Amino acid sequence: MPTSANPEKGEQGFETRFKDWLQENIGRYKGFVCIMAAGIVVRAIGPVIPDKQTGPGIIVCDEFGRHAISLLGGHEGGANDLAHLVANKTGCIPTITTGTEAMKSYVLGVGCKKNADYASLKELVNEILENANISPAQIRAISTIDLKEKEPCILDLSKEFQWPLLVFSKNEINAANLDVQSSSFVEENIGVPGVCEPTALMASHYGELVVSKTTAKGCAVALVREQALLERRP
Repeated sequence: MPTSANPEKGEQGFETRFKDWLQENIGRYKGFVCIMAAGIVVRAIGPVIPDKQTGPGIIVCDEFGRHAISLLGGHEGGANDLAHLVANKTGCIPTITTGTEAMKSYVLGVGCKKNADYASLKELVNEILENANISPAQIRAISTIDLKEKEPCILDLSKEFQWPLLVFSKNEINAANLDVQSSSFVEENIGVPGVCEPTALMASHYGELVVSKTTAKGCAVALVREQALLERRP
């Protein structure tokens, strides 16, 4: 990002003003993460906003690290996914405002044993959705614990269905103190009462558990309906 301060190790500084730099490079990169006021970014990109089919994804984060806002190119530009990625890495809240996202009101919590088979996880997910009469298009995201965020089967599920992966730490799960189906194996080996139920509840703003933890062939899945805006905890 353009800066007048001396860049630290691993950073790169630019002498031009932010507005000039962004306008000159708007078509050079697939995505931009801007840590500043949204108004600054809006005024900078206003004269050069590209077509939605070819433009980049732009997100804005506040300096306190509370939110990652998908500002431009939510779907085609990948800003929605970029907002979720930044949120997972920083612990902030992804803010998605595109209309189609509002129609996606379910979260799938997933867990698995190490190197679990993807075909088994996918089969379990499809079975749960079919029995609940829920379309994959109604799923907003999947969730898991950070210890499982690099499991190939979970990454493959996220990639195939284009479901953002939301990740929670052990401390976050325990601090939430949720009434979930506990597992002595998970508690002894990971240090939390469960993975799929609590992470799905947290990712859905403490919504309604539609399908409790269901296991098969080393995989575990739970389905939660997201809380409506007025139902959410303050």
